[in-house]
Amino acid sequence: MALWVGSGVSNLGDGMRIAALPLLAAQLTDSPLLVAAVTSAQFLPWLTFAPVGGALVDRWRRRETILVTQLWRGAVMAALAVIVAVDWAAIWHVYVVAALITVGEILVDPAVGALVPTMVHDDQLDAANARIFGTEVATNEFAGAPLGSFLFTVAPWLPFVMDAVSYASSTAVFGLVPPTTAADPSARAGLKAEVFEGVRWLAGHPLLGPFTLVMALFNFGAVAGFALFVLLVTDVLGASELVYGAGLALLALGGIASSMVASRLARVVGRFRLLVLASIMGPVFLGLAAAAPNVPVLLVAWFFVGTPAGLVMPVGRALQQRLTPNHLLGRVSTASRFLTRGSMVVGSLISGLVAALTSVRWGIGFGAGVELVAGGLLAVVLRGHDLDGSGAAAEPAPT
Repeated sequence: MALWVGSGVSNLGDGMRIAALPLLAAQLTDSPLLVAAVTSAQFLPWLTFAPVGGALVDRWRRRETILVTQLWRGAVMAALAVIVAVDWAAIWHVYVVAALITVGEILVDPAVGALVPTMVHDDQLDAANARIFGTEVATNEFAGAPLGSFLFTVAPWLPFVMDAVSYASSTAVFGLVPPTTAADPSARAGLKAEVFEGVRWLAGHPLLGPFTLVMALFNFGAVAGFALFVLLVTDVLGASELVYGAGLALLALGGIASSMVASRLARVVGRFRLLVLASIMGPVFLGLAAAAPNVPVLLVAWFFVGTPAGLVMPVGRALQQRLTPNHLLGRVSTASRFLTRGSMVVGSLISGLVAALTSVRWGIGFGAGVELVAGGLLAVVLRGHDLDGSGAAAEPAPT
């Protein structure tokens, strides 16, 4: 319960920040490439710090890691609020803050994920992850994003203050998690060896390795929509910041709705069919959003753009938790996100470049095309693996 509520409190502030940072960037520059680079900065630490962060999560006490990290993330957001309030903000401030907050995410999210299988039974993992993911989306994107957009119109510094408050408040809830123990120092290899242990394990796994590569390609395409949505709304369609916030809320609502039925659908249609269906839905609706002639069509399409994540994330996380030894979960989680989040750095920059050379619509359409290719590859990768019975859980871990 504490993990669930703490994640919700923290993600409410995250949603305000995620909505407000692109709005701040669009206020500071009219370059599509520079605005898209905010998303790149947000995911850049997954390419630089993630493997080390995962090793640290497996070394340190996981609850204490969460508490300390949340406090300094709050301090970073408070500093940005001051800079914006006194009108000193520059575009590079946005990049630095986006990157620093993600450094904290690299420590907090894997720590939370590694604690989940220690608190629920194996047969409850799909439902537990769906509950956490649904709450994250509900607070982050459905509630936090439109609230952040609204607060930005009131005062540009206000959403950043509220994000700082959310980080500080979440520590009171995360503090209710039972104390955890650090890894036995006598059993540790060197930090470098531990970093590569997680990477080697993931790379050698017959299912998780290829699955991670395909999801990295899917995210490479998906990020085009997230990076350019603010410009599609405000510049191409000439709508307000409040419409932008409403779009983010609808995106979240799609994720919430699908996450609520993800575990049930996985049992009814099977995990294979569910994952492939979600990977096909993504590019179809992202392409529709790119071509939307008006705001109503865009908002409807944007709702369905959010549904694949609500289906894939709970099932994918549970699969990783089942197949990975718990003492490696921090490292394997960050190793996989090194690829799936790192690909979004490149994807957002390339989509921004395509938009700068052609148009915002073509930049998003490019992403939909990449998603479609990834969906086809996902069916190939998953075929032949028993995702629903004892076969998946019993697959031997690489040595």
